[in-house]
Amino acid sequence: MTTAEYLRKHLLDHNFHRVVIITDENVNKLYHNYFDFLRNDFEVRTYILPAVEASKSIETVIEIWNFLAKEHYNRDTFLVNFGGGMVCDIGGFVASTFKRGLNFANFPTTLLSMIDASIGGKTAINIKNIKNAIGTFYFPDIILEPDLSFLKTLPNKEIMSGVGELVKYALLFSKDFFSELLEISNFKTDTLNKTWIKSCIEYKLNIVRKDPKDINLRHILNFGHTLGHAFESYYAQLGKPIAHGLAVAQGLYYECYLSYKLAGLPEENWKNIAFFLKKHFEITLITECLLKEISQFLINDKKNSSKRLNFTLLSNIGNPVQNFELSIGDLNKILLK
Repeated sequence: MTTAEYLRKHLLDHNFHRVVIITDENVNKLYHNYFDFLRNDFEVRTYILPAVEASKSIETVIEIWNFLAKEHYNRDTFLVNFGGGMVCDIGGFVASTFKRGLNFANFPTTLLSMIDASIGGKTAINIKNIKNAIGTFYFPDIILEPDLSFLKTLPNKEIMSGVGELVKYALLFSKDFFSELLEISNFKTDTLNKTWIKSCIEYKLNIVRKDPKDINLRHILNFGHTLGHAFESYYAQLGKPIAHGLAVAQGLYYECYLSYKLAGLPEENWKNIAFFLKKHFEITLITECLLKEISQFLINDKKNSSKRLNFTLLSNIGNPVQNFELSIGDLNKILLK
């Protein structure tokens, strides 16, 4: 049974009558007829978002709420978030809030959303360039197996954004996985291994089952994101937004350096990681001025306690260390040496 057929069966089995597809303009241009297979059984409408991170705003949410209210959608309606991480985040947030909760599923079309954004039940919007400042925990009805054919139409920037998350998972749970990534000279759609994607999904789902509300264990999955989100917010504020996974890659570089300095990551492993990340990603040099600029975003990170920054670091590849706390002053001393 294909992913599309599985979705149709779920909708029929649970007596849904109306379907709203939330997508972005880029995906809609390529796949505007994709859900025609549902039209014989359901009333299907599409809501199209601008394909930019700025769409993850309360203004956009209100526009979607108004659309749903005007068209009298209710709990016999099923939302399908058809796109990448931005669409999954905002669509899930809408589903969790409209009429106190609509049923939904994420239908990921990017590498990043397949292995991360579409699973785990986190929904979010940004506020004043602070990443995911407003959000809910709200789980999809079903988790759809990714259709890798969508990756064929992704631009290289989106492939590499997904690789940023892919290497995060490799560093968290498998030396062998990371060794395989080291062998890749140039990431393209045909170099992506389905087993890698499946392993990332299984790893995340296992963590989420144990800690669905991100109380403790799930903090592991934020590896690379404390600094990564700060970079992402900083560039958004400058009006030069970068893709989420590219920001995470920069976060991984510096958080692996912190791991080498503070958590016992062996020097050889640090050098291999640094080589890989510099080879495939543009790594911003941290200066005193830049660190001062991103500090405002670091302080707003959701995992922090008081004014101490909360990191996941590595004692070795495959051995994450949770809840490693540093002050801004500590961070300055280590990164500016």
